[in-house]
Amino acid sequence: MSISALSIHGLSIVSGARELYRGFSLEAEENKVTCMIAPSGSGKTTLLDFIAGTLYTENVTACGEILFAGKTDRPAVSFLFQEPRLIPSATVMQNVVLPLVNVMDKNAAEARARLFIDRVQLSAEAASYPDELSGGEKQRVSMARSFAFPSKLLLMDEPFQSQDLRIKLHLMDTLQQLLDTERRTVLFVTHDVKEAVLLSDRIIVMDGTPLHVVLDEKHVTKSDTALEKHITSLVVHP
Repeated sequence: MSISALSIHGLSIVSGARELYRGFSLEAEENKVTCMIAPSGSGKTTLLDFIAGTLYTENVTACGEILFAGKTDRPAVSFLFQEPRLIPSATVMQNVVLPLVNVMDKNAAEARARLFIDRVQLSAEAASYPDELSGGEKQRVSMARSFAFPSKLLLMDEPFQSQDLRIKLHLMDTLQQLLDTERRTVLFVTHDVKEAVLLSDRIIVMDGTPLHVVLDEKHVTKSDTALEKHITSLVVHP
């Protein structure tokens, strides 16, 4: 029997007076993109924080079991956020190298950073600072940083939300190219159905308070317009 890369069982999360999850369970397959679609503000980011071990908000309580490849030890996790979260005073190279210096020697860290900066087509901007880059370029630096860090699990929190359509499509294409060369187990949360259908291997649609699963499509065909329409009918409320 295969062991899931990520397993959550009996998760309950309460934020203030609001119950976000009750007895929630999830199995994420290794090296696959599992997307979770839910309305804005419903608790998607809170779930990622629980998985990453960064759920520190005082008015939030959580209980439940989480396993990583069958073990309780939390591995290193990469995160791709809604905003790039780059260090303004650091160059592109320095931003990508920084997470690597504690897990490999300096030469290896710089070589790996250069590799992924090249893969997102920003080699010419390696010595530039974030305020010299466009919004799309900043997010590509964030992608390079996330993939350069040698983790098996990547958590994505609506990383294309703030971009216009042309840049969003370019970023999604860049992400797919990175995944083609550097496979990861990805948990991707969004409320954008088109993003989900273009990028995911599996789509879980959630709704309600607390959130519950209304659709679990385990075998997604890229750009499946029928599936896109079906999901949209589930998540768009009258």
